[in-house]
Amino acid sequence: MDDDLNQLQQMLRDRAGEVPHVQDIPPTMLMRARRRVARNAVASVLGAVLIVAGASAGLANLGLRHGSGGTLPESSGSVVPPSTGCAASDLQGTVSLDGAMGSVEGSIDLTNGSGATCTLTGRPTVSIFNSHGQEVPVQVSESEPQWRANGPQPQGWPVVSLQPGSAASVRVRWSNACPQLSDPVSWKIDLGTGAGTLDASSADPSFVPPCNGPTEPSTLEVGPFEPSAGA
Repeated sequence: MDDDLNQLQQMLRDRAGEVPHVQDIPPTMLMRARRRVARNAVASVLGAVLIVAGASAGLANLGLRHGSGGTLPESSGSVVPPSTGCAASDLQGTVSLDGAMGSVEGSIDLTNGSGATCTLTGRPTVSIFNSHGQEVPVQVSESEPQWRANGPQPQGWPVVSLQPGSAASVRVRWSNACPQLSDPVSWKIDLGTGAGTLDASSADPSFVPPCNGPTEPSTLEVGPFEPSAGA
């Protein structure tokens, strides 16, 4: 069996030696190869150019959007500046109260004394202090805005926009000031949201309600910001 295998291997070697070696590549085959290489090279160059052009356009567009060396196209719509909340330093407080059935009620008016428009919204925190600077204990509750009784709803409410010189109003009703106070009191209005606190002092002792129930708490009703009736 080994002799048969050796004879087969020798025969294969003999046949392999008879195959002629190609020394030269036919011209037609060489030309086709060169054309194929040239086409591939051109396609590669064009692809690179398109990639670079696309990247440049994207960077230019990004620069325009972020304002780096470019100019944004003008918008067809008007740009509305953001509203600015009123600060306590912008406002001046005035108390306007009248007696009513053992209580005093009316409003605290807040006038914009600044040179710019600002806004108020929500409900302030109102405190009362006696002539010695001590806070008067009261039970505070929420009341409806005055416009609900008079109508109609103010435009833009519950946001109140105050131009310079215009005023917002806070409806208040104070009842049963016990023990009885005979001196004028001062009102402090906290605008909330970190906007600060302002004073609205009263020089009129008639703005203090009578003590009708010494064992009953003193109550204070406070409404939300709304446009002043005199605005």
